[in-house]
Amino acid sequence: MKCAVMAMAVVMAAGAAFGQSGAPAVVVTKAAQENPSEELAKQAKMAEAVRPSLVVVDVALKFDRGDAPSGGSVDSADLVDTAVHDERPVEVSGYAIDGTHVVMRDLQIHPRFIQSIGVRRLDDAAGGAEIGAKISAYPKERNAVILTLDKPLEGVKGLTFADKPGPYWVVRLSHENDESRWEVTVDGFGGSLVMVGGKKLFNPPAGLVVTEDGEAVGMATGTLMGVDGWKGSPLAWPALSAEEESGLIAEVKEKANGAVVRATLNFRSPKNVDPRQMMMMGMGNNDPENATVQYALAVAIDKERVLVLANLRPKVTARLEHIRLATDPPMDATFAGSLRNYGAFVAKTEKPLEAVMPLSESDARELRGRLLAAGDIQLQGDKRISTYQERRLFNFHVGWQGGVCVETPREDKNLFLFGTGGEVAALPVMQRERATMGDRDTQEEATVTSGAALAAALKKPEGMDPANVPLTAEEENRLAWLGVELQPLTPELSRANGVSDQTGDGQNGALVTYVYPESPAAKAGVETGWIILRLHAPDTEFPIDVHIENDPMASEAFPWDRLGDAPEEVFDRIPSPWPPVENALIRTITNLGFGAKYSIDFYHDGKIDTKEFTVAQGPANYASAPQYKSAATGVTVRDMTYEVRRYLQKKPEDPGVVISKIEQGSKASVAGLKPYELITHVNDEPVRSVKDFERLTQGQTEIRLSVKRMTAGRIVKLSLNAPAPTTRMEASPPSAAPAPPGE
Repeated sequence: MKCAVMAMAVVMAAGAAFGQSGAPAVVVTKAAQENPSEELAKQAKMAEAVRPSLVVVDVALKFDRGDAPSGGSVDSADLVDTAVHDERPVEVSGYAIDGTHVVMRDLQIHPRFIQSIGVRRLDDAAGGAEIGAKISAYPKERNAVILTLDKPLEGVKGLTFADKPGPYWVVRLSHENDESRWEVTVDGFGGSLVMVGGKKLFNPPAGLVVTEDGEAVGMATGTLMGVDGWKGSPLAWPALSAEEESGLIAEVKEKANGAVVRATLNFRSPKNVDPRQMMMMGMGNNDPENATVQYALAVAIDKERVLVLANLRPKVTARLEHIRLATDPPMDATFAGSLRNYGAFVAKTEKPLEAVMPLSESDARELRGRLLAAGDIQLQGDKRISTYQERRLFNFHVGWQGGVCVETPREDKNLFLFGTGGEVAALPVMQRERATMGDRDTQEEATVTSGAALAAALKKPEGMDPANVPLTAEEENRLAWLGVELQPLTPELSRANGVSDQTGDGQNGALVTYVYPESPAAKAGVETGWIILRLHAPDTEFPIDVHIENDPMASEAFPWDRLGDAPEEVFDRIPSPWPPVENALIRTITNLGFGAKYSIDFYHDGKIDTKEFTVAQGPANYASAPQYKSAATGVTVRDMTYEVRRYLQKKPEDPGVVISKIEQGSKASVAGLKPYELITHVNDEPVRSVKDFERLTQGQTEIRLSVKRMTAGRIVKLSLNAPAPTTRMEASPPSAAPAPPGE
């Protein structure tokens, strides 16, 4: 029997009247343990006394502009989703305060989704007699709303709240787990003292607090409060009327419409990427990061600065050229700095801003349970869409490097929360991974982050990322210089080298296949055959497993002997004969920023050897080499760089520039020139750079080019005055060339 009494006192947290998170302390009185029958009778008397004041609130929902209804907290979101799926109203417990007022939990549903609100007696079945109601007041620090009925509900008795001594009990109305029936639960009144920063708060169990006679003395809603904050009638709680709440929302909407604006970001066209590198790194021409225009929201955090909510990786920020804000009137802004740990950057405006909503510097957790204004603000293309309503915060978690994040329903990825003073309490910002092995951040959706966390990051020099800044076109192509060629590990390679346990059986790690002389790796003593295991980046405690992309052409010889048959339509899709210098490891090191310290764990001779490095700029590679386009011939050439010379087995003094592009229908194309061939001489003069090529071809009426395809050479003559022939005249193809070195 004792067990039955204790079981009766268990709180069903999932269906708690006010959605309290977690079950409160269960209090089983000594009397219940010594005389359970008498205690059960006493509790039944309390339940019967309160029962006439218990009601069920039916909130009928509707879709709006094609959007589905949603609840504003994690618990209410589940209730709303289930009701929408089952095509029925949301059913919520309510307590009749008097003949025309009912208190219920705050579902935080936007008014545009509410079709109607009805209140019925507890004993009436769903669909029974209801009285219409509307929300008339919003308590400031309670998870509740006050309803005003259209007229008194017959058979319902209003509660009278008396100031009487204890002992007290808690009565709540809730659904069973399967939501098949309502039940009245009576528990002992307990709760716990919570100390927050020296402040004493009380966390009582949610529900109606009554005396032994079943007379109401107060109500708790599952939020922290003062020790006696639960006492008295809900009608006495500090609250905003519906009209005042609408005024607050309208005021915040006006401010936010001026202070949270669209930013148009213009980018320089991305560099031409080798088709081979696109295959290796999973890149494509339709990659959104290659766009020359992007739109993002920008928050005016003071008179001169905006926080642009765009999670740009360094290689994208490098191409940023112009920022335009859709203020009234529109104005330009200049880049000022990227946040290191958050997907946003700061821009300085050309003129002082009129509308400003600063970031709150108060701990967002101090707003727990309080009435706030919120905006769902997003961009659909270049169009700004926003809706505003009241919201409350209940759940938080610690995010990246200790930042406070707000737990919200998954649909709320565009949520802005505003304090009563118009400050931004929380906003949707992606938490940026400081360093990852790969080309993309692992997190793809924004997190509702406290304004205080962002404000703190903006004040500290270490909160900004000096490596994530706009660059010139020449600087954009810079890469870090390690000076090794690598091969991805496989299960077989990892086992043969005894590093299966260090590399996830070959899923990570890279084999050093070549070390360039005088490179940082060579100076550190790295040798061919060593295995790279992990990278250690600054300001990052965890090691980064090295994983590089598999080169799909590594095992195949470049088809030099068939290059003469390639039609000009496929020239831009022919992968380079030599492997690209850029891979995931080099990109990660580059993103650390030039001058940053890092280390790499190598495995060789049965041991791990950690080498220290400083991020240094590498020499020009094929992708970043100086280039020159000859409009007269239709050919673009690039300097021969270190990896190209290694592949072609050319010495530094050997002449030659690489053909990197040929315009369709041009004289160069008609004459049979092909991508990746070398032009070694112009009119018998050696060509050692694109500047030489430009100098030797300009102002000429006819040029004679010495062209090499691997070891096979030929002479190609071009008349620069005559128009290109209308018929194709292919130069005699050279004999088949030997395969590249190492194949």
